[in-house]
Amino acid sequence: NNNNNNNNNNNKTTMSVDNEVDLTLWEPLPSIPKPDDFRGYAATTIRDTVYISGGLLGSALTSRGEGKSVVQNTLFAYNMETRQWTELPKMKYCRWGHRLVGQEGGRF
Repeated sequence: NNNNNNNNNNNKTTMSVDNEVDLTLWEPLPSIPKPDDFRGYAATTIRDTVYISGGLLGSALTSRGEGKSVVQNTLFAYNMETRQWTELPKMKYCRWGHRLVGQEGGRF
């Protein structure tokens, strides 16, 4: 229901959703071809492709409190139509905790 109360001085619109989401319609997608401790990557989409770049691999800390993560320069593409991951040519520099923006003709 969309209830717009014009008599209210605040002109607030109240919206509610009456439909339940059927979670059985969701299905798992193939995992990115990296270990479970892969994190700190950036992602973007262009049309039917999801791009994942950089990131960290490895445990954050050793038992002595030392870092053991390795910064990555990998670039992956996931095609939503074929449901396949592809490893693309590596980036020139390793990155993690960065941002990735997709625009027709490139990834920045």
